[in-house]
Amino acid sequence: MVWADLLIGLHVEALEQSRQDRLFKLSEEETALYVGADRPLVSFLIAAALRERILHLDLSFTDAVFVPLAAPQEEGVTGTLRRSAYNALDLSPDLVDQGGSSRATLMRNALSSHPDGRVLWDRVRTTALTVVDAVAASTPARQSGPRHPDARADGPYWERGSTIGDVLLREHRQRQLDRLAEVLGED
Repeated sequence: MVWADLLIGLHVEALEQSRQDRLFKLSEEETALYVGADRPLVSFLIAAALRERILHLDLSFTDAVFVPLAAPQEEGVTGTLRRSAYNALDLSPDLVDQGGSSRATLMRNALSSHPDGRVLWDRVRTTALTVVDAVAASTPARQSGPRHPDARADGPYWERGSTIGDVLLREHRQRQLDRLAEVLGED
């Protein structure tokens, strides 16, 4: 869940930077999805997809940082969100204190015959995919460690095999640069 929240935060930050020329303002729908009532749903679905990939790739707890966000042959989290988001959700644990109601809401709406339920599911799934896709596209594959066997460092983002570890490394380096800028000044 922490990684999912980090990915959402990085995506919102990138939106802010891309809209820096004009006054940044999230639309009503973006507000609900990224910071409002639907954010826990988006976060839980991303976390379920991350967990599904970790289990599918049989990664240990310490190797979980090598879970690919995007990888060749749809082997990353983006592939899970495209192909089998509901299955990832179904396989996720039912944790009452950590997203249990989010899981139940998403499962109910994914199977709903009512248009409003389906719209919510589609919006949340599309947003989760957009977040992971955007972060994967903007994250260079720099961390050493296992990657998809077909990953190419010089290829498009879906072939680089970018991992959550790459995101964490990028975020760590950015924080170091921010601290350095505070000490030395902007110049």
